[in-house]
Amino acid sequence: MYVELNQRRIVAIPRRPEPLEITISNTSDVIGGYTLRFLGADPSWIEVDETEISLFPDETRTITALITVPEGMVAGDRRITVQVRELTPPEATSVEEVVLVVPEARSVQMRVDPMALQAGKVGRFGLLVDNTGNTPVHSRLTGTDAEGKVRFEFQPPVLDLQPGEHAVVEIKTKAKRPFVGGPFVRVLDIGLEDPRVAGSPSPVPAPAPENVDHKLTVKKRKKKNLAAPSPGSEEPVLANASFVQRAALGRGLLSLLGLLVALSVFAIVITLALSRIVGQSAADRNLALEIAQARNAAATSGSSGMSGTVLLLTSGAPVPGVAIDVYPADDTSAPVATTATSKQGTWSVSDLPAGDYKITFRGAGFVQLWFPQALSADNSETVTLEANSKRAGLDVSLGGVPATITGTVLGDDVSAATLALTVPTVGTTTGGDTTMGAVVQTVPIGSDGSFELTNVPSPSVYDLVVTKTGYATASQRVDVSAGEERNGVEITLRKGDGVISGAVSSASGSLGGVTITASSGQTEVTSISLNSGEVGSFTLRGLPTPASYTVVASKPGFASQTMTLTLAKGQKLTGVGLTLGKSSGSLKGDVSLLPDRAPAAGVAVTVTDGEQTIVTATQSSGQIGTWKVGGLAVPGTYTVTFTRADLAAQTLSVSLDAAGQITPGSQGGTVTADGIAVAMQPSSAIVKGTISQPGTGSSAVPVGEVTVQLSSGTATYTVITASVPSGDRGSYRIENVPPGTYTVSVSRNGVSPTSTIMQLSAGQVRDYSPVLAAAASISGTVTQGDAPVPAGWYVDLYRSSGYPDDPYRTVRTSAGGSFTFDDVDAPEVYVIEVRPTRGSAPQGSRTVQLAASEQRTITVKADQ
Repeated sequence: MYVELNQRRIVAIPRRPEPLEITISNTSDVIGGYTLRFLGADPSWIEVDETEISLFPDETRTITALITVPEGMVAGDRRITVQVRELTPPEATSVEEVVLVVPEARSVQMRVDPMALQAGKVGRFGLLVDNTGNTPVHSRLTGTDAEGKVRFEFQPPVLDLQPGEHAVVEIKTKAKRPFVGGPFVRVLDIGLEDPRVAGSPSPVPAPAPENVDHKLTVKKRKKKNLAAPSPGSEEPVLANASFVQRAALGRGLLSLLGLLVALSVFAIVITLALSRIVGQSAADRNLALEIAQARNAAATSGSSGMSGTVLLLTSGAPVPGVAIDVYPADDTSAPVATTATSKQGTWSVSDLPAGDYKITFRGAGFVQLWFPQALSADNSETVTLEANSKRAGLDVSLGGVPATITGTVLGDDVSAATLALTVPTVGTTTGGDTTMGAVVQTVPIGSDGSFELTNVPSPSVYDLVVTKTGYATASQRVDVSAGEERNGVEITLRKGDGVISGAVSSASGSLGGVTITASSGQTEVTSISLNSGEVGSFTLRGLPTPASYTVVASKPGFASQTMTLTLAKGQKLTGVGLTLGKSSGSLKGDVSLLPDRAPAAGVAVTVTDGEQTIVTATQSSGQIGTWKVGGLAVPGTYTVTFTRADLAAQTLSVSLDAAGQITPGSQGGTVTADGIAVAMQPSSAIVKGTISQPGTGSSAVPVGEVTVQLSSGTATYTVITASVPSGDRGSYRIENVPPGTYTVSVSRNGVSPTSTIMQLSAGQVRDYSPVLAAAASISGTVTQGDAPVPAGWYVDLYRSSGYPDDPYRTVRTSAGGSFTFDDVDAPEVYVIEVRPTRGSAPQGSRTVQLAASEQRTITVKADQ
């Protein structure tokens, strides 16, 4: 048998069929039968005319499969496998891999609430952002207006959304308000841009601080003549809003000022005539002023407060970012306090005077609500605050703007089908059909398969369940955000003419009350084996064919069993036998290291009974050194092996009785009812130490950059002693050294090397800290005539191989013409030149041959 694919990598655009040609050749001398399967892909993605073929000897046939990935699949690579199995001897199997490349489809939707806001200098908006594409979105929010007068602050400023996620953003706008005249309308454009800063060497800059002022950022960029973002980094405008600014002095106020001037002139004329009346009412006027002052003081300060929580009406989850406005009960035109809910949905307002209040709740994508559940202030409840009191528990449940879901039911005949919008639930009916949750609404499906669900409570998660007599029930789960218009939902309805039936048994006989579930793609059918009559028998009906099903049998107290069954077109598969064993057992324990019993992380633990093998490892964090293996058949005897590259392996035998209790089998560890305790011996040795050299006086000081070599003739380990940090200077450590005889050599430039022979055994930690000989040095005096040269002469030290172009070191003479070169490389041949000033011609030179650790003192004579 020979199998060939026409392509190994397919660009799979959602909802667009992509052909894949599978060529099968019969290379045998007899007629062969072959079956074709696709692994790793939902069966609904694959459309193929035939999956079973027969070929004469040397005959070749090409089968074309259409691969269609569904809408909403996350971008990236997905691997599927084409399996061709030979039905006739030698029953060979060929497996070919195909990579489906789903390209990125970036899509972002935004909605601003409110769409229009009337305010003074500062305006606040809510923004709902949905990632409706198939690739993550990491972008910065931007805001612009036609005149460039508005400054924007976003919280958060940068969005990081996975496909299907949404976020609520608070927008704060600031602009200088007109002084006089009517309201001024500013149209705001909201969009996204690449968060990378133009000209930055880093592809992903650090996140910008919160409340980034976008307008100031743009101005600074222009002022500093920075490069603009690269083409394609900025996306088009995704949302709009109107910011209506009231003038500081409106036309009505100007008219009122004119009227007041006229009244003032009139008042002067009649002042004398009314002076007596004013005198008589002075006491009343003073009393009115006192009352007004008391009211003003009460309206601007207080010691009372209120708090509560905002929850989703559909799920009871907390809702962050909801605006709360508190109004006087007798005037709901201007709030006296404003706040917003936290991430936990809580809110609070303090410093309120005693009195009666009304509260409203507003959020992007939600219906505005007055406490507790009113749509207008007139129908809302009044909240009364006593002096110095705190009113808590002002909780509300907020519902989103009704959502809409539209889509299509696919199939050969979808007319007369019914679609139900249900709340997700778990469970099955006694008849074995899939249980639906509470039905929110139902709609009939026409011949074209289209459907529309309106006024859907949101946000929430729903199941779309399609049913039709003679067809398998199909369902699809959708997560609907507040006020979302979800389009393009597709559900496939398949003919349910397949049947799987059989019986379930255990070691003690037929077994009733077992849940049997067959699933394939969007189809899932469940039944329960009978408890009376033909005990243990079951039947799964209404299965779409042809298809492959995963059948799972489960019952409390028993280990579940899973098998894969394939139904041909219209096939009724009978006589299926399922056998459940008793509940599985488990083994656990801990591993430590000798000799200090420290927990051992990363030890491989292999558990086997000869047929089943399970491999795990001890934990490296948390409860370090512990391990656990479950799903073991009971009763049974198991061999447990502990291995790690640097430790000597250990093996022991344990048994699990019918109750899952551990009993010891053989020696090798401490076996108790609580588990298996094993102490492991390292299989290798460690050599460590600190290398030092003589320092000032008689003490030795650690020295870095020393080469330590450990050699056995067949293996060599080389390390360099540490130079930093200062506390570890001169230290080294060689781990995982197999037992044996080794030569340890320590060497450093300019120092006589030292070596020794050591014998290492398993688990040994050997300390080797030699003191090296002093480093080589050259010191001396520069003379001119019979007297030393003055201080400041230049002394250049050259390696003979680099002379005269590359000085190895340079020093200057001190008083008395002396000089010193400490810690120089040796053995080596050096040339020394002396000169009075840098750049002048050398006045004298000398060649020095220096041995390792040699302390040479010389005299260099300079020309007179």
